[in-house]
Formats: sequence, structure tokens, C-alpha cells
Amino acid sequence: MPEFENPPATVDVPASRVTRIVAIDAPRSAVWRCLTEPDLLARWLGDIAAFPDGVVAGATGRFAWTGEVVLAARILEVDAEERFVFDWAEGILSGRASTVEIGLRDIDGSTQLHLVEHGFPLEGDDATRREALRALAAGWTVELDELVDLAESLVR
Repeated sequence: MPEFENPPATVDVPASRVTRIVAIDAPRSAVWRCLTEPDLLARWLGDIAAFPDGVVAGATGRFAWTGEVVLAARILEVDAEERFVFDWAEGILSGRASTVEIGLRDIDGSTQLHLVEHGFPLEGDDATRREALRALAAGWTVELDELVDLAESLVR
């Protein structure tokens, strides 16, 4: 089983965007389960992933980190084993929501996941915005490392 060294998430300050690409030693079907099954989703992204109508386009729900933040979410696109897109914002969905786009593709018998989060309503000067984006990038680095571990554990 290959051991991938996945680089951390990166930031683009002018575009207010965070990006991370990871390689996962698991088939797309396993990674897709981690993205769309709420019980698995909650094992890598927050502590709670609640979507009463399921993880389907148009559904709303929330992600929560115990004792921390609750993010309201709306699923925008679900293209099986290809693309998963949602908006989310702290508290309620509003004009302050950012968009998370996740794409999957096969690479040499493994899965490549490409995440981009954009549309942050960041304020302040470049240094302040850069720090905010770096904090978000650090979060995605941790969360996606957990996704990699979870998806790979499903096929061991």
C-alpha cells in the first residue's frame, strides 16, 4: 500500500480561496461514501453532520464541532463519485456563506481529491485576510487528513 505525502492546503489571498489536493489509497467509491454518508461525514468533518433529507442536491443541514461552531449547510451539487458541492456559513445560510467544491478522479489506482473553498466574506487588509485564510487552510489540512485516514481504513 503506497504511503502518500499530501501537501497542506494553500491560500490565494486576492481570490479569497483555499485549495488542497490529496491522494487517497482507496477507490472513489470509498471516498464518495465518506463525503455523502452522514455518519462517515461526521467522522472526518466536525462531530455532527445532520442532513434530515439526505445528502442530495437541494438538501439543507448542519455541521457541528462539539463545543465550538455550528455551520448551516446547503448541498448544491451531487454528481456520484465525481463532484460534491455545498455552501456553508456559521449560524445560518446567508450572503456570508462560502462554497466548498470537491472533485474526485482516479489516479494510478488511487483517488485524487481536489478541494476548493471560495467566496469567503473576508474583511480587512491583505495581512488580516491572509491570516484568516491560513487558519481556514490549516483546518482543511487537518480535516482532509482525517478523510484520507477514514477512506483508507474502509478498504483495509
